[in-house]
Amino acid sequence: MVAALIATPAVAQLPDRTLCGAPPASSAARPTTIPIEIYDNHVVVKVCAGDLPLDFILDTGASMNFFDLHTAERLGLKLGDGFTGTGAGAGSIAGAHLEGANVRFAGLSLTQSVSGALDFSRMSRGSGRRVGGMLGYEFIRRFVVAIDYVKRELRLYDARTFHYEGPGASIPLIFLDNQPHVMAEVRLADGGTVKGRMVVDVGSGGALLLTKPFADENRLRERIGPTLHRRTGAGVGGPVTSDVGRVETLSMGRVEVSRPVTSLAGASAGNFSGNDKWIGNIGGDILRRYTVFFDYANKRMILEPHAGTSEPYEADMSGLSLVMNDNLTSALVDYVVPGSPATDAGLAVGDTVMSIEGQPTTAAAVRDLRKRFRRDGERIVLTVRRGGKTRTVTLVLRRLV
Repeated sequence: MVAALIATPAVAQLPDRTLCGAPPASSAARPTTIPIEIYDNHVVVKVCAGDLPLDFILDTGASMNFFDLHTAERLGLKLGDGFTGTGAGAGSIAGAHLEGANVRFAGLSLTQSVSGALDFSRMSRGSGRRVGGMLGYEFIRRFVVAIDYVKRELRLYDARTFHYEGPGASIPLIFLDNQPHVMAEVRLADGGTVKGRMVVDVGSGGALLLTKPFADENRLRERIGPTLHRRTGAGVGGPVTSDVGRVETLSMGRVEVSRPVTSLAGASAGNFSGNDKWIGNIGGDILRRYTVFFDYANKRMILEPHAGTSEPYEADMSGLSLVMNDNLTSALVDYVVPGSPATDAGLAVGDTVMSIEGQPTTAAAVRDLRKRFRRDGERIVLTVRRGGKTRTVTLVLRRLV
């Protein structure tokens, strides 16, 4: 028997407040360039609230800008009337309006007002990263915003003077509740097609998610080929469980996406379970394959191809879903797909992952692990604890969808 390895508990890092020193003088250079990080296909921007650096998620699906509610309280921001937030996931979260709140982009003099606060603690545990807030419609509409996933940067152009001459495809946007939508068509395994309006959602890490009413009406569970019932992530309302398969193509204007991994929402998917305003959600796993320009003033999105545009779509091959604890210092198994490599390895809900390949289970290590979970044939050694017993298991990944 292989000896169990006990990982040293990870210590949460303190924020580097030097990132939020005095801003430089304003520059007339255009476009303004902002460094970003990409994790689980989410776009993360570093902002400053006073001298406190925070990670804000860029989210075209957000109708306004938000602080995390607990962060807003800690900063002593003035909370106005309360409200309830909903989205992906069956639950809801507490929110409040804000008065006079703003952030500054790290390393720049550029500021942005923030008019609301929501409790993002569930998202932080699921992503393994402390979510300090969200940049939505109020920010994006100010500029033409280009997301360059390859260079890891946002470029902000003056919306009044922007002129595009690149090789990208321009796709008309339709706005509903301050969210951008496109008309899209899906071709199924049986040769048939279905179409409708879909949200373009930079804040979603998946590829394509179709709503329960639309999937039920068009019998999509029978028509897209084999599917796998599993946990597919979590939104502001908590975990989302879907039937996962593939459609043959997704078309937006003259852009055609081949065999994207597709989730058919079930009864616990929140806005995706009972919505009839739109039929689906186009997320970051599709968008990251392009440099994406959002030109809200002219109601268009431009998808510009790059070297990774034709990269095949892959889903999780482990059958294992992990969440971090409240301090983001350890990972727990919160879902196991029956008949998957995780089941074969004897993992169960509630197990604590103590180490990954003998290294501590930090939030960064879990993010890297999720990338490895998409590699067919990969072997991954985990040390797990159940009750008072610790053991080492090996996951041997295989394609499930």
